[in-house]
Amino acid sequence: MANDPLAAFRRQPQTASFNPQTVSSQPPAQQAAPGLKPYKAFDTRERAPERLEIRRVLGETHAPSYRYLMDVAFNGEFGTELLLVYSFLLVKIKGRNLYPIIRALLEGRCAFLQDFHPNEFAPPQGNEPVIESITFPTESESKK
Repeated sequence: MANDPLAAFRRQPQTASFNPQTVSSQPPAQQAAPGLKPYKAFDTRERAPERLEIRRVLGETHAPSYRYLMDVAFNGEFGTELLLVYSFLLVKIKGRNLYPIIRALLEGRCAFLQDFHPNEFAPPQGNEPVIESITFPTESESKK
């Protein structure tokens, strides 16, 4: 088998040896469970996007223009509730660790919001932002 044309491409068995220089102190990157996508609650753009995509796993996606965003109401640094007030739409967001999303919205750089659903996405890591629900309450519901 000296003339094996694939020999250069075959992996050579590696011996198990510990090399401290190859050990990383960084946690491993998030790996999606089989069949599930990695979860990302939001993304930002360097330049202000024209619209904010509001994506829901179990509902319609909206993409209102930033120019109609009248107010961003939130519960301070608790980062668990957020209300986007448009001239024609209310968007109520609940979750955890939402403060990075709030900052991106206030700066007008948030490109999209995505709610989390365990059948669609792999569980988020540690203290990453997680949007647990996005609802569009009507005016009568918001006054209760």
